[in-house]
Amino acid sequence: MPFTFAHPAIILPLKHLPKRCYSITGLIIGSMTPDFEYFIRMRVKAIYGHSVVGLFYFDLPLGLLLTFIYLFVVKDKLIDHLPIQLNSRFLAYKKKLLKISFATVFIIGLSVIAGAASHILWDSFTHSSGYFVRLFPFFSVVVVQLGRQPIYCYSLLQHGSTLAGFAFIGYTIWRLPKSAVTGTYNVFKYWLIIFLTSVFTIIARLSFKSHDSYLFGNLLVTAIAGGLIGLVIASAFDSGLQKKL
Repeated sequence: MPFTFAHPAIILPLKHLPKRCYSITGLIIGSMTPDFEYFIRMRVKAIYGHSVVGLFYFDLPLGLLLTFIYLFVVKDKLIDHLPIQLNSRFLAYKKKLLKISFATVFIIGLSVIAGAASHILWDSFTHSSGYFVRLFPFFSVVVVQLGRQPIYCYSLLQHGSTLAGFAFIGYTIWRLPKSAVTGTYNVFKYWLIIFLTSVFTIIARLSFKSHDSYLFGNLLVTAIAGGLIGLVIASAFDSGLQKKL
């Protein structure tokens, strides 16, 4: 499967639709939500998030929760503490008030489902158990042999589409208009909290000493899980500090 944070690339073209029809935040977060099962488990194991049924009982509620945490806790603080080149491009998205109503939640929910569905669709071409990989033998053809390790067509699609996705996301961000940067923030402290939380999470996870704790994939998703927890903690801490000041 493509790397989690490359998945928003597939839904970015939808930003040209009328804005009242979708939530770009819901689409982006929804496109990554199926992989959050890995982060919750801190293990590369998914049972619920990557299925059509799971779209509704796992991806939808989790995606809504993640969207509202991002909008009300993380977004403004994350933008404040981004490097200048990114900060200047995302400033326009700060402090956009979200009016909570049934219609708003409904549109965000539909966007989360659409984003998660795009994730499952993409994975179905790039994973050995993917629907289209099983349907069309072409995707399971060995393209090249590296020693004893066969490289399948779906593997090339997986890594190639990940790189293409990141390139497209980078290009989309680069094209965003810049705003004048105002104010200074303790960027070091913010990212230090995130880093230390990630390290602490890895140490805590390894303390359970399960047989697969040291597998690279499990260490990676544990580090990401810790970083995401740290992102919420750092943002909430900064918000509380500002209120006191």
